[in-house]
Amino acid sequence: MPVAFRENINRCYQCGKCSTGCPIAEAMDMLPHQVIHLLALGMEARVRPLNTPWLCAGCYTCAVRCPNDIDVTAVMGELREKAIAAGAPCPCPDVLAFHRNFLRDLKRRGRIHELRMMGEYNLLTRRPFRDAALASKMLLKGRLPLRAPRALRGFKRWVRKAGRL
Repeated sequence: MPVAFRENINRCYQCGKCSTGCPIAEAMDMLPHQVIHLLALGMEARVRPLNTPWLCAGCYTCAVRCPNDIDVTAVMGELREKAIAAGAPCPCPDVLAFHRNFLRDLKRRGRIHELRMMGEYNLLTRRPFRDAALASKMLLKGRLPLRAPRALRGFKRWVRKAGRL
């Protein structure tokens, strides 16, 4: 029996445009259109151990390319949400750590401070100097600000109302 999703995945006719446009497709163990096909067949259990939903960059290229207006990015996000809620093990623990750290930083001030977020992520994954060479180059070129951006006014209040982050 097909699983209910916010997006109508049954409109997919497997053209594959979402997969051919995906910049992360070569790192995925199953292409996005194949994931949608399994979900339409009600095989969510076969999708759960895949790395595909976790590697989705959220760039919306797939959604823009879809001739049936299926937001594949939203489906991947929903798969991640369901896996987290079910306590299913993440096949990419570093991706989950990044995801949680990103949301925590966003929740703090409504904007991301890349330097702080990546520093915290590197500490969480026990590789504190992993991006040190890249960070120094970006700092010298002025591409990585030392100061955090100003917090958005009222963002914490909005997050509490939304209850989603």
